[in-house]
Amino acid sequence: MIPQQKLGHLDQVALVSERPVIDVRVFGGIDLRLHPRRGLDIGAAWFRGTPLAWIASAGENGADLEAWRDAWGGGLVTTCGLDNVGAPSEGIGLHGTYTFLEAEEVQTSRSVDGVVCNAIVRDSRGLCVERTVRTSVGEGRVELVDRTVNLAEVELEAPLLYHVNLGWPLWDLGSRVETDALEVTPRDADAAPHEWSEAPEVVTEQHERVWEHVGATRASVTNDHLGLQVTIESNLPRLWQWVDPNPGIYVLGLEPANCSVLGRAHDRAAGRLPHLAPGAERTTTLHLTAVVA
Repeated sequence: MIPQQKLGHLDQVALVSERPVIDVRVFGGIDLRLHPRRGLDIGAAWFRGTPLAWIASAGENGADLEAWRDAWGGGLVTTCGLDNVGAPSEGIGLHGTYTFLEAEEVQTSRSVDGVVCNAIVRDSRGLCVERTVRTSVGEGRVELVDRTVNLAEVELEAPLLYHVNLGWPLWDLGSRVETDALEVTPRDADAAPHEWSEAPEVVTEQHERVWEHVGATRASVTNDHLGLQVTIESNLPRLWQWVDPNPGIYVLGLEPANCSVLGRAHDRAAGRLPHLAPGAERTTTLHLTAVVA
Protein backbone atom coordinates (compact mmCIF):
# COMPACT_ATOMS: atom_id res chain seq x y z
CA MET A 1 0.00 0.00 0.00
CA ILE A 2 1.31 3.48 -0.90
CA PRO A 3 1.86 5.66 2.20
CA GLN A 4 -0.70 8.45 2.37
CA GLN A 5 1.93 11.19 2.53
CA LYS A 6 3.09 10.22 -0.95
CA LEU A 7 -0.29 11.15 -2.43
CA GLY A 8 -0.15 14.85 -1.56
CA HIS A 9 -3.04 16.99 -0.44
CA LEU A 10 -6.30 15.81 -1.94
CA ASP A 11 -7.43 19.40 -2.46
CA GLN A 12 -4.72 19.71 -5.12
CA VAL A 13 -6.65 17.39 -7.47
CA ALA A 14 -8.10 19.80 -10.05
CA LEU A 15 -11.74 19.08 -10.83
CA VAL A 16 -12.88 18.70 -14.41
CA SER A 17 -14.68 21.74 -15.79
CA GLU A 18 -17.09 21.99 -18.70
CA ARG A 19 -16.22 25.65 -19.26
CA PRO A 20 -13.67 26.51 -21.98
CA VAL A 21 -10.11 27.27 -20.93
CA ILE A 22 -6.87 28.26 -22.66
CA ASP A 23 -3.87 26.03 -21.98
CA VAL A 24 -0.57 27.84 -22.40
CA ARG A 25 2.51 25.63 -22.53
CA VAL A 26 6.02 26.93 -23.10
CA PHE A 27 9.36 25.12 -23.22
CA GLY A 28 11.39 25.66 -20.05
CA GLY A 29 8.87 28.11 -18.61
CA ILE A 30 5.66 28.29 -16.58
CA ASP A 31 2.66 26.48 -18.08
CA LEU A 32 -0.70 28.14 -17.41
CA ARG A 33 -4.39 27.52 -17.69
CA LEU A 34 -6.29 30.76 -18.39
CA HIS A 35 -10.01 31.15 -17.75
CA PRO A 36 -12.03 33.48 -19.98
CA ARG A 37 -15.12 32.82 -17.84
CA ARG A 38 -13.18 34.21 -14.88
CA GLY A 39 -11.96 37.47 -16.39
CA LEU A 40 -8.88 35.72 -17.85
CA ASP A 41 -7.67 34.87 -14.36
CA ILE A 42 -5.01 32.16 -14.07
CA GLY A 43 -5.99 28.71 -12.83
CA ALA A 44 -3.59 25.80 -12.60
CA ALA A 45 0.09 26.41 -13.30
CA TRP A 46 3.24 24.28 -13.46
CA PHE A 47 6.97 25.00 -13.57
CA ARG A 48 8.91 22.16 -15.20
CA GLY A 49 6.20 19.73 -14.14
CA THR A 50 5.79 20.94 -10.55
CA PRO A 51 2.33 22.32 -9.66
CA LEU A 52 2.42 25.86 -8.28
CA ALA A 53 -1.21 26.89 -7.82
CA TRP A 54 -3.68 26.03 -5.10
CA ILE A 55 -7.04 24.83 -6.47
CA ALA A 56 -10.26 25.33 -4.50
CA SER A 57 -12.81 22.60 -3.96
CA ALA A 58 -15.14 24.16 -6.57
CA GLY A 59 -12.60 23.34 -9.30
CA GLU A 60 -10.35 25.93 -10.84
CA ASN A 61 -13.02 27.37 -13.15
CA GLY A 62 -15.35 28.04 -10.24
CA ALA A 63 -18.97 27.12 -9.71
CA ASP A 64 -22.37 28.77 -10.05
CA LEU A 65 -22.95 29.21 -6.32
CA GLU A 66 -24.05 32.25 -4.33
CA ALA A 67 -21.30 32.47 -1.71
CA TRP A 68 -17.93 33.75 -3.02
CA ARG A 69 -15.85 31.18 -1.14
CA ASP A 70 -18.06 28.33 -2.40
CA ALA A 71 -18.01 29.57 -5.99
CA TRP A 72 -14.31 30.48 -6.08
CA GLY A 73 -11.98 28.25 -8.07
CA GLY A 74 -8.65 29.29 -6.57
CA GLY A 75 -5.82 29.07 -9.09
CA LEU A 76 -2.55 30.92 -9.43
CA VAL A 77 -4.08 34.41 -9.75
CA THR A 78 -7.57 35.51 -8.74
CA THR A 79 -8.44 39.17 -9.32
CA CYS A 80 -10.41 40.72 -6.46
CA GLY A 81 -12.39 43.94 -6.95
CA LEU A 82 -13.03 46.12 -8.79
CA ASP A 83 -15.99 47.20 -6.65
CA ASN A 84 -14.93 45.68 -3.31
CA VAL A 85 -11.96 43.84 -1.83
CA GLY A 86 -12.01 41.80 1.36
CA ALA A 87 -14.93 41.69 3.77
CA PRO A 88 -18.47 42.17 2.39
CA SER A 89 -19.23 45.88 2.43
CA GLU A 90 -21.90 48.35 1.32
CA GLY A 91 -23.99 45.57 -0.22
CA ILE A 92 -21.13 44.02 -2.20
CA GLY A 93 -19.90 40.55 -1.27
CA LEU A 94 -16.51 39.17 -0.31
CA HIS A 95 -13.77 40.20 -2.77
CA GLY A 96 -16.17 41.75 -5.27
CA THR A 97 -17.26 40.55 -8.67
CA TYR A 98 -14.29 40.61 -11.07
CA THR A 99 -13.43 36.92 -11.13
CA PHE A 100 -17.01 36.07 -12.14
CA LEU A 101 -17.00 38.38 -15.18
CA GLU A 102 -16.54 36.90 -18.64
CA ALA A 103 -13.65 38.12 -20.77
CA GLU A 104 -14.40 39.43 -24.25
CA GLU A 105 -12.31 39.76 -27.42
CA VAL A 106 -9.89 37.06 -26.24
CA GLN A 107 -6.84 36.76 -28.47
CA THR A 108 -3.66 34.69 -28.30
CA SER A 109 -0.37 34.94 -30.16
CA ARG A 110 2.81 32.84 -30.18
CA SER A 111 6.42 33.69 -30.91
CA VAL A 112 9.86 32.27 -30.27
CA ASP A 113 9.89 34.24 -27.01
CA GLY A 114 6.61 33.04 -25.50
CA VAL A 115 2.83 33.29 -25.60
CA VAL A 116 0.70 36.41 -25.16
CA CYS A 117 -3.03 36.40 -24.32
CA ASN A 118 -5.19 39.54 -24.42
CA ALA A 119 -8.79 40.19 -23.41
CA ILE A 120 -11.26 42.90 -22.41
CA VAL A 121 -13.20 42.65 -19.14
CA ARG A 122 -16.02 45.10 -18.35
CA ASP A 123 -17.80 45.61 -15.06
CA SER A 124 -21.42 46.76 -14.95
CA ARG A 125 -20.58 50.21 -13.59
CA GLY A 126 -18.31 51.31 -16.43
CA LEU A 127 -14.78 50.12 -15.64
CA CYS A 128 -13.03 48.45 -18.57
CA VAL A 129 -9.92 46.32 -18.10
CA GLU A 130 -7.57 45.53 -20.97
CA ARG A 131 -5.69 42.49 -19.69
CA THR A 132 -2.46 41.03 -21.07
CA VAL A 133 -0.89 37.80 -19.82
CA ARG A 134 2.58 37.01 -21.15
CA THR A 135 4.76 33.94 -20.62
CA SER A 136 8.43 33.41 -21.48
CA VAL A 137 10.20 30.55 -23.24
CA GLY A 138 13.25 29.22 -21.42
CA GLU A 139 12.59 30.95 -18.09
CA GLY A 140 9.98 30.72 -15.38
CA ARG A 141 8.36 34.10 -15.81
CA VAL A 142 4.75 35.31 -16.17
CA GLU A 143 3.68 38.94 -16.55
CA LEU A 144 0.11 40.17 -16.02
CA VAL A 145 -0.68 43.76 -17.04
CA ASP A 146 -4.07 45.43 -16.55
CA ARG A 147 -4.95 48.78 -18.11
CA THR A 148 -8.13 49.90 -16.35
CA VAL A 149 -10.18 52.80 -17.73
CA ASN A 150 -13.26 54.46 -16.25
CA LEU A 151 -15.72 54.83 -19.13
CA ALA A 152 -18.53 56.10 -16.88
CA GLU A 153 -19.52 59.72 -16.38
CA VAL A 154 -18.98 59.56 -12.62
CA GLU A 155 -16.08 58.72 -10.34
CA LEU A 156 -16.01 55.03 -9.44
CA GLU A 157 -14.53 53.04 -6.58
CA ALA A 158 -11.69 50.88 -7.93
CA PRO A 159 -10.04 48.73 -5.22
CA LEU A 160 -7.87 45.92 -6.56
CA LEU A 161 -6.10 42.88 -5.13
CA TYR A 162 -4.26 40.11 -6.99
CA HIS A 163 -4.87 36.95 -4.96
CA VAL A 164 -1.83 34.76 -5.77
CA ASN A 165 -2.62 31.29 -4.42
CA LEU A 166 0.21 28.80 -3.85
CA GLY A 167 -0.36 25.21 -2.77
CA TRP A 168 1.26 21.83 -2.24
CA PRO A 169 3.93 20.73 -3.02
CA LEU A 170 5.49 24.21 -3.13
CA TRP A 171 3.73 25.23 0.10
CA ASP A 172 4.59 22.49 2.60
CA LEU A 173 6.35 22.02 5.92
CA GLY A 174 9.79 23.57 5.61
CA SER A 175 8.69 26.21 3.08
CA ARG A 176 9.44 29.79 4.04
CA VAL A 177 8.19 33.24 3.04
CA GLU A 178 10.35 36.34 2.64
CA THR A 179 9.34 39.90 1.70
CA ASP A 180 10.90 43.35 1.49
CA ALA A 181 8.44 44.76 4.04
CA LEU A 182 9.32 47.51 6.47
CA GLU A 183 7.20 45.69 9.07
CA VAL A 184 4.66 42.87 9.21
CA THR A 185 1.42 43.41 11.13
CA PRO A 186 -1.32 40.82 11.88
CA ARG A 187 -4.81 41.72 10.73
CA ASP A 188 -6.38 40.42 13.95
CA ALA A 189 -5.97 38.16 16.96
CA ASP A 190 -6.29 35.03 14.81
CA ALA A 191 -2.95 35.80 13.13
CA ALA A 192 -1.11 37.48 16.00
CA PRO A 193 0.18 34.35 17.83
CA HIS A 194 1.52 32.70 14.68
CA GLU A 195 4.74 32.90 12.68
CA TRP A 196 4.11 34.29 9.21
CA SER A 197 7.41 33.27 7.61
CA GLU A 198 7.13 29.47 7.97
CA ALA A 199 4.63 26.97 6.61
CA PRO A 200 2.53 25.66 9.52
CA GLU A 201 1.54 22.15 10.52
CA VAL A 202 -1.79 21.00 9.12
CA VAL A 203 -4.34 21.70 11.85
CA THR A 204 -8.10 21.33 11.99
CA GLU A 205 -10.74 23.89 12.91
CA GLN A 206 -8.33 26.82 12.77
CA HIS A 207 -9.16 30.34 11.62
CA GLU A 208 -7.42 31.79 8.60
CA ARG A 209 -4.39 33.99 9.30
CA VAL A 210 -3.78 37.30 7.57
CA TRP A 211 -0.89 39.76 7.82
CA GLU A 212 -0.02 43.00 6.03
CA HIS A 213 3.56 43.38 4.83
CA VAL A 214 3.83 47.14 5.12
CA GLY A 215 5.73 48.80 2.28
CA ALA A 216 6.42 45.53 0.46
CA THR A 217 6.39 45.20 -3.33
CA ARG A 218 8.10 41.80 -3.46
CA ALA A 219 7.49 38.42 -1.80
CA SER A 220 8.94 34.96 -2.33
CA VAL A 221 8.28 31.44 -1.10
CA THR A 222 11.11 28.91 -1.08
CA ASN A 223 10.93 25.14 -0.75
CA ASP A 224 14.47 23.79 -0.26
CA HIS A 225 13.30 20.17 -0.49
CA LEU A 226 11.99 20.83 -4.02
CA GLY A 227 14.81 23.23 -4.81
CA LEU A 228 12.23 25.77 -5.99
CA GLN A 229 11.56 29.44 -5.31
CA VAL A 230 8.59 31.48 -6.56
CA THR A 231 8.67 35.28 -6.36
CA ILE A 232 5.96 37.86 -7.03
CA GLU A 233 6.48 41.55 -7.66
CA SER A 234 3.96 44.29 -8.41
CA ASN A 235 3.60 48.04 -8.73
CA LEU A 236 0.78 48.09 -6.16
CA PRO A 237 1.45 49.84 -2.83
CA ARG A 238 0.29 47.17 -0.37
CA LEU A 239 0.90 43.45 0.18
CA TRP A 240 -1.16 40.98 2.19
CA GLN A 241 -0.44 37.37 3.19
CA TRP A 242 -3.14 34.75 3.79
CA VAL A 243 -2.60 31.31 5.32
CA ASP A 244 -5.25 28.66 5.93
CA PRO A 245 -3.74 25.56 7.61
CA ASN A 246 -6.87 23.41 7.64
CA PRO A 247 -6.74 19.98 5.97
CA GLY A 248 -8.30 19.97 2.52
CA ILE A 249 -7.31 23.63 2.15
CA TYR A 250 -3.71 24.28 3.28
CA VAL A 251 -2.92 27.32 1.18
CA LEU A 252 -0.63 30.35 1.06
CA GLY A 253 -1.90 33.57 -0.49
CA LEU A 254 0.46 36.41 -1.42
CA GLU A 255 -1.71 39.38 -2.37
CA PRO A 256 -0.52 42.69 -3.86
CA ALA A 257 -3.24 45.33 -3.50
CA ASN A 258 -4.06 49.03 -3.55
CA CYS A 259 -6.40 48.73 -0.57
CA SER A 260 -7.07 46.88 2.68
CA VAL A 261 -8.88 43.55 3.03
CA LEU A 262 -11.48 45.00 5.38
CA GLY A 263 -13.96 46.14 2.75
CA ARG A 264 -14.62 49.41 0.99
CA ALA A 265 -16.58 51.02 3.82
CA HIS A 266 -13.54 50.65 6.08
CA ASP A 267 -11.24 52.13 3.45
CA ARG A 268 -13.69 54.94 2.69
CA ALA A 269 -13.81 55.91 6.38
CA ALA A 270 -10.01 55.82 6.52
CA GLY A 271 -9.73 58.02 3.44
CA ARG A 272 -7.88 55.28 1.55
CA LEU A 273 -10.49 53.90 -0.86
CA PRO A 274 -9.07 53.96 -4.43
CA HIS A 275 -11.16 55.72 -7.09
CA LEU A 276 -10.91 56.41 -10.80
CA ALA A 277 -12.28 59.69 -12.17
CA PRO A 278 -14.32 59.74 -15.40
CA GLY A 279 -11.97 59.05 -18.29
CA ALA A 280 -9.07 58.25 -15.98
CA GLU A 281 -6.93 55.15 -16.42
CA ARG A 282 -4.28 53.22 -14.52
CA THR A 283 -1.87 50.41 -15.35
CA THR A 284 -1.15 47.71 -12.78
CA THR A 285 1.40 44.95 -13.12
CA LEU A 286 2.11 41.59 -11.52
CA HIS A 287 5.30 39.65 -12.28
CA LEU A 288 5.72 36.05 -11.15
CA THR A 289 8.99 34.15 -11.49
CA ALA A 290 9.97 30.58 -10.66
CA VAL A 291 13.62 29.52 -10.37
CA VAL A 292 15.58 26.51 -9.23
CA ALA A 293 16.77 27.44 -5.73
